[in-house]
Amino acid sequence: MNGLLEYKSIYGEIKDIDSKKRVVTGYLSEFGSKDFDNDIIEQGAFKKSIAERKNDIWFLNQHDWKQPHGKFNVLAEDAKGLYFESNELIDTTYSSDVIKLYEAGIIKEHSIGFSTVKYEINQTDYTRTLKELKLYEGSNVTMGANPNTPFTGFKSRTIAEINDQVSLIMKAVKTGTFTDETFMQLEIALKQLQLESYELGKKALEEPSDDDTQDNEPLIIEQIKSFRQSLII
Repeated sequence: MNGLLEYKSIYGEIKDIDSKKRVVTGYLSEFGSKDFDNDIIEQGAFKKSIAERKNDIWFLNQHDWKQPHGKFNVLAEDAKGLYFESNELIDTTYSSDVIKLYEAGIIKEHSIGFSTVKYEINQTDYTRTLKELKLYEGSNVTMGANPNTPFTGFKSRTIAEINDQVSLIMKAVKTGTFTDETFMQLEIALKQLQLESYELGKKALEEPSDDDTQDNEPLIIEQIKSFRQSLII
């Protein structure tokens, strides 16, 4: 719907973290790929918004306007998506926590807050092509830990890959020096990962797609048991 505030996340699009200069680079959005909302963002969708209001577009923590990191030094479309380079993140506890989470490999996702100006709908499969968007902010997000950015699924990740991410978060929870709020977000993210892994494991057992799944059945069962036991931390 036009004018409605929406959020979209993109996984694995961190390009570089300069912890000394406190600068983050990567992508806020990707062009041409269908997301879980059956939407495709078209190249050029951000062009007008960036040209008219670049100085009003913020880099936020978890879509929280009370926790701005600052603004963007570079914000531009390329063939891949909406590329960004942040200004130096301001010296706050939450920005410092975010840098640590980037470095630990826990934060791998960015999200945008926007409203749709122009779009087209394919009447065959009801895919919505977003042709012009009004961009308000780009955020780092920790597995949808913020209730305003609900987690809607993983993009082509296996149980083993989720397990690796769980290990990173558990290590951070046990040994990290974060604010209480960040610890809470990590715990929420951990539970979401564990639950998702459990559901993926059940689906693999119920609907085996190839011989490899059947060969790995004992491992999947053990992973389900492990994650069920660890849902409470």
